[in-house]
Amino acid sequence: MNGWRWLKGYLRAYSGASITKKAIAIYIVVVLVPGCLLFLLYFQQTSGIIEREMSDSMLQTLNQAEYNISNGLDNVASVSDSVIANQGIAQYLSGSAKPAYEQFEDFQELEKLLVSLERNRGIHRIRLFVDPRLTYSREDIHFFSLHDLDREAAWYRNMISRNGGNYWRGTYLQPYLGESDAKVISAVRMLHDPLHYESVIGVLSIDVKVSMIQEILSRVSLSSSQEVFVVDDDRRLVSHQDAARLGQPSDLTAAQMEQLAKSKEGSFRDDQGTTSFLYRRIPNTDWSIVAKLPTSELSGKSVVLTKVSAVLLLGIGSIVFIFFLVLAFAAAAESLAKRVRDMNRTLKAEGSAHFDGSLPKPKGDLRQLESAISRMVQTVHDLTAESYRSKLHERDAQLKALQAQVDPHFLYNTLDSMNWMAIRRGADEISDLIEALSTYFRLSLNKGSDVVTLAEELQLIRSYMHIHNTRDDSGIELFCEVEETLLSCRLPKLTLQPIVENAVLHGIHMKRPKRGTIDISAKLEGHWLTIEIRDNGVGMTPERLAQLLEPPSPDNKVESYGLYNVHERLRLFSRDNGAGVTLTSKPGSGTNVLLKIKISSN
Repeated sequence: MNGWRWLKGYLRAYSGASITKKAIAIYIVVVLVPGCLLFLLYFQQTSGIIEREMSDSMLQTLNQAEYNISNGLDNVASVSDSVIANQGIAQYLSGSAKPAYEQFEDFQELEKLLVSLERNRGIHRIRLFVDPRLTYSREDIHFFSLHDLDREAAWYRNMISRNGGNYWRGTYLQPYLGESDAKVISAVRMLHDPLHYESVIGVLSIDVKVSMIQEILSRVSLSSSQEVFVVDDDRRLVSHQDAARLGQPSDLTAAQMEQLAKSKEGSFRDDQGTTSFLYRRIPNTDWSIVAKLPTSELSGKSVVLTKVSAVLLLGIGSIVFIFFLVLAFAAAAESLAKRVRDMNRTLKAEGSAHFDGSLPKPKGDLRQLESAISRMVQTVHDLTAESYRSKLHERDAQLKALQAQVDPHFLYNTLDSMNWMAIRRGADEISDLIEALSTYFRLSLNKGSDVVTLAEELQLIRSYMHIHNTRDDSGIELFCEVEETLLSCRLPKLTLQPIVENAVLHGIHMKRPKRGTIDISAKLEGHWLTIEIRDNGVGMTPERLAQLLEPPSPDNKVESYGLYNVHERLRLFSRDNGAGVTLTSKPGSGTNVLLKIKISSN
């Protein structure tokens, strides 16, 4: 009842109000109230949808970064698997009871395997922690003792729980012998003895510089105030734009870390709602990529679109209001015209006596409303990941990796011969042999230099042949025909020795009696130094000749590896594929070895 009376009173007040007040009332009832209600409903329905679309778009960008990181980690995991798949790895690492020279041979094979695998893209260093009883467990470049590992560290316990599977160790500072320390991540795993699986014979660690992940994250662009990082399940930063924070605890709370572990990807906000987090788990690790950014930037597009919608609603409401305002003016004009007509009729019929002299005047005023509409447009561009380009390895590093090694049996046999000579003969011959051996050692070591002159290399060969003839009472004659101007030419160390040794052991010693000649000659043809080594040994078949310069396999003989080694070293030294070794031989006719070396113009 009271409501009805209030409504009737309002209608009476409205009927007697001016046009301005009526227009305001119409605007409130027809435009403002419905517009606010529609705006509230629209905002509630669309803001959540737009924010989810923005989150999904940003998650797609994180997915691309995760894909690139996973590819890099998978490449490293494949290298780790290839080490495990090597059939000889378990035999080498469980060989602590072997003699020292057999352990040295195992070490050479293992080092050759690890060096070749280190050439894979992204790998910085491969380290193998082995039984401390092995002679090479203190090599400290690729091989370390198992006792060097911190068995109380969290990463070690996590690795043990994987039972031989790969575990990714988070960022840490690793010192390296002969180079500066580096912050790395590592794929670590236990190596079991296949015959006694409960026994651990080694731990494999493949180190990758953390800059690989940072380069990928630097290309992620979500907002101007973003903070993108990688964190492990122990809340420690694996990758961050601030290098000083690597390996340190992140700012995430325990509750937020639980949120990361709930699903493969998602988003959440902090307790105040001012900061939003988007995350994506990295498969086969306990790491997550996290993007931290202000919520206002995440919902910025929603706010913009909502403002545009509000302007549109108000514009439509204004049009409706103007329409009703025109109707009101039309009604007022019609009322005024009716009153004017009534006054005219009264004046004509009854005259001015019955007219009080006052003219009816319209009440209120007219106002024209103008509005301007502006629109804001925001476009989000997704970034595409750039493809990786492979990098060339430094030739000097390859050259050093291919350096030939002196056969230890030769040194052992020589020392043994010296011992027996001391027993059988006088000291003069022993002194002569020791002097030749000292010369051999001095020239072969050459103070650590990898490059020698031709004169030094020939002196090394003479010392070698003198020792060999004295030791075996052989009748092998060495003839060197080299012009004095060529003696200063430079070439890789131990280039001639493996070839002369092959000529002695696999050529002349196969004859009966063990006697023969070795001729060495050299000449200069333009920028090329050619050295020819001829022997009158037993020679070899074409099939054997074709095998000598092929890349060595585990079952290849030592002489094949030596010739291939010399061939590759000459090509790297000359930086020209035309350099290298050429062989000619026939059974019973000896062997000719031609070396071709490019001489620098400097």
